[in-house]
Amino acid sequence: SKRTIFGNIANTKICEVCLGAGEVPKEICETCKGKGVLRREEEVSIVIPAGIRDGEMIRMTGYGEAISKGTTGDLYIKINVASHNVFKRDGNDLVMSLNLKISDALLGTEYPIQTLDGEIKVTIPEGVAINEILRVRGKGVPISKNKRGDLLIKLNIKLPGKLSRKSREIVEELKKEGI
Repeated sequence: SKRTIFGNIANTKICEVCLGAGEVPKEICETCKGKGVLRREEEVSIVIPAGIRDGEMIRMTGYGEAISKGTTGDLYIKINVASHNVFKRDGNDLVMSLNLKISDALLGTEYPIQTLDGEIKVTIPEGVAINEILRVRGKGVPISKNKRGDLLIKLNIKLPGKLSRKSREIVEELKKEGI
């Protein structure tokens, strides 16, 4: 301890011989080199819950750092969710885009859509608007064992680049009809 104008200051540090254990072993263990802990690698399986968000942590009790004469710590795993080429996540909903032919947008149709659970048929009503969003309930991200978010399908109407003579005539007729 040292006396200063701020008062008594005491410095403490862990003994380099006993490493804070309070006793010095007569013989040093060849395996742990006297540290009382053996470092090893272990492969573990983890269950990643459905619907986990990017950046969330999973705690594995007892798989962390070990200390001599103490309880082993916990292992924390930070989850990085990769992006998907079709779906974007919005909370518990999945959002995707669907390109429609102009005829399908005007007349309506059914489209096969690949979801996380397999293929479903989605009915496109006639006369849909550009960027209209269709909601398919219960086909989004799992929230709990029995509940899921929704699949939101953003409709894009794909216009043809070049019209054939026949297509052009048909569009001219539609134009005369006010469509």
